[in-house]
Amino acid sequence: MGDPKFPSKHYNTPSHPWQKIRIEQESNLVNQYGLKNKKEIWRADTKVREMRRQARKLTANSSETQAQKEKVLLLAKLNRLGMLEQDSALEDVLRMSPENILDRRLQTQVYLQGLSSTVKQARQLIVHGHISVDGAVTRVPGMTVTRLQEKNLTYSPSSALNSDLHPVRPGAKAPVDDEPIEEDTTKEEPKAEKTDAQKEPETKEENTKEAKK
Repeated sequence: MGDPKFPSKHYNTPSHPWQKIRIEQESNLVNQYGLKNKKEIWRADTKVREMRRQARKLTANSSETQAQKEKVLLLAKLNRLGMLEQDSALEDVLRMSPENILDRRLQTQVYLQGLSSTVKQARQLIVHGHISVDGAVTRVPGMTVTRLQEKNLTYSPSSALNSDLHPVRPGAKAPVDDEPIEEDTTKEEPKAEKTDAQKEPETKEENTKEAKK
């Protein structure tokens, strides 16, 4: 047992630090879900592997009564969390991926519910206390949202985002400025200056008049 001040990590790191394909996939997931770092991906991957391990164990002991009870409990739990459908089987658990867990994070659900314009903005709203779940303010972006909680995601009562006119709120219209005053286009256009070719005949006429005098 370790020191309670320094709890052990609840995820497993990759077996090799430099794998191009894995690094590219993790970078895409970080951008897609607006994650803070890759530890959240590793944490989700560890949970999925634990569920797969449990599903394989239950499949091997499917003839036992206890295994049947644990199978029903596991599938009911995953359905309650929104990771599997109602009529799923253990084979569906074996096909799960980290995306199934990342989709149920509070940050992702806030964005999907239309409470934020971007997934990164969803994280900011949660951390700043603008989001409430079942009437309680929650500041944990990685919280797993159940199917029932998904229907009760709203702005916190003390949040300024409850106003439809708040500029940060998605779909808020920008204030309309006064219409610009149209300029009068009936003004006379300035006369174009005469070119040198046009000035030459005039100078010739003036010279002839002076010669006659």
